[in-house]
Amino acid sequence: MVEIQSMVPIAAVVDLVLGIATLSIISRSQDVSANNRIVGCTLGWILIFLGLSYIMTSVLEFRYGALSDFSSVDTSKVGGTFAFTAKNLLLSSSYMLMVLLPFFFPFRLINRDWDIWLLLGGVCLASVAFTALHLMTDFMHFQVESLLFIPGYVILISMYLRFTITEVRDKDERLRKISVVVGLLLIGIYGEAMTYWLSQVLSINDIFFQRQTIQTAQNISIASWGGTNLRLTLGAGAMLVLCSAEAWRLVKIGVSPFGVMTFVIFLVGFIAGLADIAVLDVVRSCYETQCESFPAAYSTWYDFTSEALVYLYTPILFMFILLHYDIVDTKRDENRWLIRIIVILMLLIVSSTILELIQSFLPIPDMISSAALAIVLGVFIGWEERIVNSLIDDSASIKETVPDFARPEMEAHIASPRLFNIVFGGVTVFILIISLLFTGLGVLGG
Repeated sequence: MVEIQSMVPIAAVVDLVLGIATLSIISRSQDVSANNRIVGCTLGWILIFLGLSYIMTSVLEFRYGALSDFSSVDTSKVGGTFAFTAKNLLLSSSYMLMVLLPFFFPFRLINRDWDIWLLLGGVCLASVAFTALHLMTDFMHFQVESLLFIPGYVILISMYLRFTITEVRDKDERLRKISVVVGLLLIGIYGEAMTYWLSQVLSINDIFFQRQTIQTAQNISIASWGGTNLRLTLGAGAMLVLCSAEAWRLVKIGVSPFGVMTFVIFLVGFIAGLADIAVLDVVRSCYETQCESFPAAYSTWYDFTSEALVYLYTPILFMFILLHYDIVDTKRDENRWLIRIIVILMLLIVSSTILELIQSFLPIPDMISSAALAIVLGVFIGWEERIVNSLIDDSASIKETVPDFARPEMEAHIASPRLFNIVFGGVTVFILIISLLFTGLGVLGG
């Protein structure tokens, strides 16, 4: 067996590669609609912000070590460092883009010339506001930005229910494509919280939150607790809605790949809730006597479920949305070769990581795991073209799928990828400079 390694560095590579590749393809996709450019740039910068945040987390883990519980870092050691400050501020910026994404995809809801400035200006103003708040309060109110998810959450849930119910009622298979992409967005944004749905329903996540607070020496506020608890509640609610609707659709129409994925996540959350109940004594030990370590099987379970979903599958899910819903121009030859490289690279990274995780609890010799990886490599190389073609050939934009729901597009020159890159690149530079400055001045006490 091998020692379990953090998946954060792998997630950083995956997110950055996908984010940069997405922006590169978007810049060369001159024929796509203005709305698709906005969505592509937004998804690309979400991945870049997350990737940069994971790089900072990797630096903290390498230099100071990570706690064994869910790869969290000990803020009593890292608080006030440049990497810790930048990590949290970059994560906040990715949240702001996730908050505004439902207003543009799958449909552009506001449909005014100024909505793009709402997106750009909103992210800039929110980044400045939350940067000032977090730096002045030493991140005591971190996660309060989760409160801003409520409008987009309501939009996505309402849209999913509307198109699922209409599909079943009218037997209109076109509408399935809309409900699926909305469900994928919900999983991409709230996927980790979905795996804790039973624990949230049973109101035992607060006990885990108390343990983590003590273990990481966090000085939190009611606003921070409220933001964290809200995010868990939104994830639990989304999971129950998705599972109920997919079960109803299964009875009325039949099984679907998205339905199977929903039931798998539901089952993961159910087993996780039972596992959380089983280790409550270990959790309470942290504030009754001294912190006891979780059993190895418990930590391994979350390596394969919650962490793998956040660090590995969510970026791949975003890439699936980009390709399968024709957000980028997949028909041009100069884009197809880059897409093929990205797909095979992602498949290899995920498969090698899963093999490494399997080795963490099964006594598999390195020679056998190397042979297994070689077999997987051969399969992917042989089937790579077919995998890519299946994604691209069946791709269709929302406008092509349901033209009766499409709304007039803005002028193409308004949604310039260069404008997005300049604005969000400026936000990134601002965060890095302000983090370096405040850390150097000793404002954060570290």
